[in-house]
Amino acid sequence: MNLLLAKDEKYILTCSFGPDSMCLFDMLIKGHYDFMVVHVNYHLRKEEPEEVKILEKLCKENQIHLDILDVWMPSGVNEEGWAREVRYNYFSDVAIKYSIKNVLVAHNEDDLLETYLLQKRRKNAVSFYGLRESYFFKNAKIIRPFLRVKKADLRKHCDENNVPYGLDLSNFDTSYARNKIRKEIVKDMPRDKRDALLLEIKTKNEAQEKMIDRLQKFIVNREIDIKKIDSLKSEEFYMLLILYFESEKLYRSLSRKFSDELYTIVKEKSTWHYKLNKKCFLSLDYGILRIYQLKTLAYSFDSSSDLIKINKDSSLYEMIEGQSIIIRNDLRSNEIYEYKGLKKRVGRCFIDWKLPYVYRLLWPGIYNKEGKILYIPHYQKDFKNNADSLLIYNLDDLLK
Repeated sequence: MNLLLAKDEKYILTCSFGPDSMCLFDMLIKGHYDFMVVHVNYHLRKEEPEEVKILEKLCKENQIHLDILDVWMPSGVNEEGWAREVRYNYFSDVAIKYSIKNVLVAHNEDDLLETYLLQKRRKNAVSFYGLRESYFFKNAKIIRPFLRVKKADLRKHCDENNVPYGLDLSNFDTSYARNKIRKEIVKDMPRDKRDALLLEIKTKNEAQEKMIDRLQKFIVNREIDIKKIDSLKSEEFYMLLILYFESEKLYRSLSRKFSDELYTIVKEKSTWHYKLNKKCFLSLDYGILRIYQLKTLAYSFDSSSDLIKINKDSSLYEMIEGQSIIIRNDLRSNEIYEYKGLKKRVGRCFIDWKLPYVYRLLWPGIYNKEGKILYIPHYQKDFKNNADSLLIYNLDDLLK
């Protein structure tokens, strides 16, 4: 086993304290690589406190910086999906914090084969079969140097070199599909069958790459022009959707059912929206499909902002002068706005102003300290000519 890693680069080693990551830990030290270690303590196993102590001791002895994230799993979540999201977001955050882009993950050949067989069993639509040797996740470059090494060989290295490691007993629970594949298919798979499966993965990815090159041409300026996808079949649209989400750094599972429903919607409707999470939504506005991530605002009058400013030259300034106010962009459609003696629901104002849906999710308003709306910029008047608007703002800066 040789690490084909550049010696002049810095690395973050993701260490679970399993034999795979501990083997990589040992090889990095013996290879005199410049690296730090990160560990996620999920507090799910009784062995974890002792494993953390040993890892801390090893890092201290070898003068390796160690960063640990303590997390507790909330109830009602998919354990595997939640844990993956937590750790990869953590890896990205550490990469920013320490200005180290390279993140080493000790996935091995067994992991690659298990992932592919699981994809086949579930008939998943994916942009890549198996596991990539390297790819970018947000601000981190994920590197997997062991994808051509058997899991048994990594454990053997640890045993022969007195490298400590722990075993997660949940990995032996065959009620999980991946564990069942690991134990009953991959673990004792002979070399010729492994090579045949690896060749199958390579062939599929080569064909996949050609289709992806064609589909990526439909994503221009971070959006999809629906008029240009008439030639796509539903399964091609599904893959386009996966590629689009990945390009926007949204790593979430997309079901075929959701894709087929959206495929019908974009052909029949001109406007539509779907909330993906608290700050992100998928919007169809007159033939353009786009993911928007919103910047939320909430600041007092005496705070400064490059996004929204108070126009003190406005004739409306006397309305708020001297008051303690808050500017927010989370207006609710059922709120009541009273202006010049008229009362209207905020939602009705938006309709009358013909405010595009994409702006409704971030339109700013001025509130007093009691939470009453004092002023909402009028879209058709203030937005197009804001010389007398009380708020001066840049909507494009609120949308990512």
